[in-house]
Amino acid sequence: MTDLRDALRAVLDFLGAGNLVLGIVLLVATPFVDRFLIRRKRVSYRVHYNSKIGLGPEKLTDETAGGDSAQLTRLTRLLDRLSIVVIRIRNTGGYDIDPDDFDRPLTFTFGERVVWNARISEAGSVEVREKLRAGLRFFRTDGTDGTDSATNGQVGPPVADERDSLRTVRDKMAQRMVRWIGGQAPAPKEPEAEPRWHGVRLETLALKRKQKIKLVVVLEEPEDHPGGETSKEITATGKLADNGIIKDEKRQRRFTLPRLTGALALALTAFLVLSLVFASPPVDPSVRCVSGELTIRGSSVFMPTMKAMAADYTAACQDARITTQATGSIDGVRWLASADPATSAALSDGLQNTNGLVAQQLAIVVYHVVVHSGVPVETLSTEDLKRIYDGTYTDWNQLNPKSPSLPIRIVGRGQSSGTRQLFEKQVLAGGEGGLSSDECVEKNRDPRARTIRCERESNSDVVAMIGAVQGAIGYADAPSVAEARKKGDLRAVSIDGKTFDTAAALASNYPFWTVEHLYLKGEPGKDTLLEAFAEHVRKHDSARLRLKDSGYLPCVTPQGAPLELCSTR
Repeated sequence: MTDLRDALRAVLDFLGAGNLVLGIVLLVATPFVDRFLIRRKRVSYRVHYNSKIGLGPEKLTDETAGGDSAQLTRLTRLLDRLSIVVIRIRNTGGYDIDPDDFDRPLTFTFGERVVWNARISEAGSVEVREKLRAGLRFFRTDGTDGTDSATNGQVGPPVADERDSLRTVRDKMAQRMVRWIGGQAPAPKEPEAEPRWHGVRLETLALKRKQKIKLVVVLEEPEDHPGGETSKEITATGKLADNGIIKDEKRQRRFTLPRLTGALALALTAFLVLSLVFASPPVDPSVRCVSGELTIRGSSVFMPTMKAMAADYTAACQDARITTQATGSIDGVRWLASADPATSAALSDGLQNTNGLVAQQLAIVVYHVVVHSGVPVETLSTEDLKRIYDGTYTDWNQLNPKSPSLPIRIVGRGQSSGTRQLFEKQVLAGGEGGLSSDECVEKNRDPRARTIRCERESNSDVVAMIGAVQGAIGYADAPSVAEARKKGDLRAVSIDGKTFDTAAALASNYPFWTVEHLYLKGEPGKDTLLEAFAEHVRKHDSARLRLKDSGYLPCVTPQGAPLELCSTR
């Protein structure tokens, strides 16, 4: 199965999915372009009726009251040999058709049957019908057939003086009927062998777009015809100029342009769908693929980005399995201490006090102090923050006396949070305080507590709560704050009037940032998934792009050198 998927991928990469889609569109469009844009001239015909007149008796030997009659016998034999052919002719192309558009006019022959009469019907007007009737020409087969030079010596329609008009045909038919009915002998000047017409040519055929006519021909079987069913042979010839088409609508060709293009389009569509569903994903040659399994736990702040990078890697490397779980930085590192060193790693917001673990720098993570948009402050000093969190300040009018009373409500993180640990260490230089509230509105859990303080499991939950509660304050990473600003009523405030600047982070002394670390249990084994993936998330261009898109500053430059700022923490 893997070989088949790889083969599908190889063919898809060679052809290109875009080229396949374009080919399918072109194949589907080709018949329509051929018919409606190229608009070639087309004449289509269809035989609607081809059978006996139906006036002959069922049995010529039936006895009659008047006895046998030679005259009646001749008449009934004649009627039994007569048949009618009705042919519909129509313009199915994109242009009007004139007689000059034919290199060879449309011609119908009927095998051994000879023409007795013909007419044009459903022409649309008397004028058109008369014009078409005047252009009907009938071919003799009385031994005077000529050879048409345009057909390279093949027997074809006779030359001009050997073609008879409809008037001539009808005159001859009248003479025949008189003799057949009256039993008269041929006229002295008329040869015994009368002319025989085996075909009809439409020399003045002109049709407007979508116009149709019907050609009705009365035919006679030869006298030696065995009787029963009439012969059905009808042959159409002729040629339209400029690659025009003359088509028998009843004759379905096995291979037509719509069928061929439709079959090819269907085959390409099936291949494209199979390739997209079953083929191995495209392989990035810059990704070093190693099979195996890996579990990463830790920082809830950084885990969404790590999950995206793991998905990118496993998409390129089908035999790699990477599982991620957000547990918090501290719990993640604790779990790693007892986990399998070959298949485990942990994420931590900042360095942890660990023994036997190896930390690899991934990216700089910036954090903000965040308040509800109704809080009347733009900046807070570290001293202000310490007094807020130790309960010295409980109302925002203590920091801005001109504002109305608004209780301070603290939204924090739990004990296992690396973000909380960073905030306590870098900003408060002390503990954050105890849990006193469930919904950060009142001290329902500990009425004696000095602060209204609740906790949430992740930074995204923290900023969501701050945006929903009047007077709320908390902290979160920059990406979580940026996302929450789109939906909630909150804003970030500066600390001591300073914000983080990657170009002057040390000079500005902005305190609230850290380096995200990937912890391993010792040095990873060579050519293991852990070693390959750890290198991938630190150095590969796609991983660096993921970090930047998430709002982080990679600790490895595009040139592969370490970023100095990451080494300061």
